[in-house]
Amino acid sequence: MYAVFYDPIMIDIVTVVFEPELSVLQAQAQSIDLYCQDIGIKNIYVIVNDSDTVANQIDPAWWGSLQHRVTVLSCRAFSADLVGNGWVSQQVLKILGAATSYNTWCMALDAKTLFVKPLKLTDIMDSQNRPRTGKLEIYPVFESSRTKVSKLFEVDVTTQLGPGGVPFLFNTQMTRAMIVDIEHRVNQSFPEWFQQQGSVTEFILYSGYVESKHMMDMLYNTDQVGLQPCNLCHSEVAAFDRKFLDMPHSSTVSIHRNAWIQLSQQQQQQYQSFLYKRGITL
Repeated sequence: MYAVFYDPIMIDIVTVVFEPELSVLQAQAQSIDLYCQDIGIKNIYVIVNDSDTVANQIDPAWWGSLQHRVTVLSCRAFSADLVGNGWVSQQVLKILGAATSYNTWCMALDAKTLFVKPLKLTDIMDSQNRPRTGKLEIYPVFESSRTKVSKLFEVDVTTQLGPGGVPFLFNTQMTRAMIVDIEHRVNQSFPEWFQQQGSVTEFILYSGYVESKHMMDMLYNTDQVGLQPCNLCHSEVAAFDRKFLDMPHSSTVSIHRNAWIQLSQQQQQQYQSFLYKRGITL
């Protein structure tokens, strides 16, 4: 059994960025300052999945009134050799960032995740201080990840914690315990092992570990959904008009850079106008 000993109302944020995302990171910073004042943020960790020169381009003043909570970290701060595949290294850095936090909860974001409406702690947590994440079936495209995680933890993983992407709430104590457990099982450093897997995703891995310890319903409210993200990935460009209608009702929005370049100029302007009306400049 794992007990939570830290102040449950304090949340850290960890976001991973590389150089082509600096402009959208600045928009994210605006959105956090505008809409996340009431969710108990203590620290904001910005992890640079790139060279140290990129870290020097990030200004904590982008986060406005929350700038004193911002720490910019080089990926080299974690003493891990990162692979050239940025998608894989980004995932392991989210886990390592969450493990660095000594608050109870750490919210993982992508740099492109933008908050678009005011949030309160009660939007995220239930009365028992459990994140209201819901849970969802694991999509067939992630079957390889599900299979590997099931074998690793000797449990049949069939569901994962919502929303299946970002924003994602890691329990920091469980994250550290997971890293230790995996290193014991595989006799290898966690960052090295994770990056060798290729198809294992950070959220399925963590969800599988929590499930294997029978802690999912103790730590999380899997019956209620708090945050409502609206994300457009590179394979969903044809769904832009439908997703755009959902954005005003969402907690966060994001458009992957490979989706952005496929949008028409009119669609790009629609998105930028929507953000501008919410006080965010992209």
